[in-house]
Amino acid sequence: MKEKGMIFELEDLLSKIEKGSYFFDFLKIRDLEAGVLRLYPGQEDTQEPHSADELYFVVEGDGFIEMGDERKPVKRGSTIFVPAGMNHHFYGNKKELVVLYMFAE
Repeated sequence: MKEKGMIFELEDLLSKIEKGSYFFDFLKIRDLEAGVLRLYPGQEDTQEPHSADELYFVVEGDGFIEMGDERKPVKRGSTIFVPAGMNHHFYGNKKELVVLYMFAE
């Protein structure tokens, strides 16, 4: 069976983030997983290191990402690569931070 292309709208994805959470996985197909996360100011990013490489793209907002021993500023348009197994988390955003993420398994 031939697969079909899909279109995802950011507002629809953000509306599916459940209360008490800050992310939503919207695609898992073969070797690709994708999702969106939204952090409000003061909300904690509690993610643990992942078993796969990860790519982030900042859609809205700005703040910082800690990757291992490094701390770097991020803003709208930033693309961030985090290798598998590396400790990382977003923090320090003064406004809503919206980030698209993709895993390659």
